Amino acid sequence: MDGDLHHGQVLAGSRAPWLVVDPVLLRGDPEFDLGRVLWTRADELPTERDVLAAFDRFVRTAEVPAERARAWVVLRATSYLLWGLEHGLTEDPVRCRRLLEVFG
Repeated sequence: MDGDLHHGQVLAGSRAPWLVVDPVLLRGDPEFDLGRVLWTRADELPTERDVLAAFDRFVRTAEVPAERARAWVVLRATSYLLWGLEHGLTEDPVRCRRLLEVFG
């Protein structure tokens, strides 16, 4: 598992429409970093419907089980929320809470 996949590591490519530049993710569950992908883009997803649409696109494109992806989002958002609060973060905990409201 990578633990560091975010939008800055997904680039438009010429060999394929999108390239992930941190292939370590391929060693674990593909669903593992979906929470991070969503919370790093949360400001661009203003409504619950937008968040769910992004989630659905990931599940469909990655061909992964939706319930497993949802479980990873909840686990990762909870974990990072608690870590972020403990370390004084201000923006990401709000984003994580939002994901928990949508998926929890």
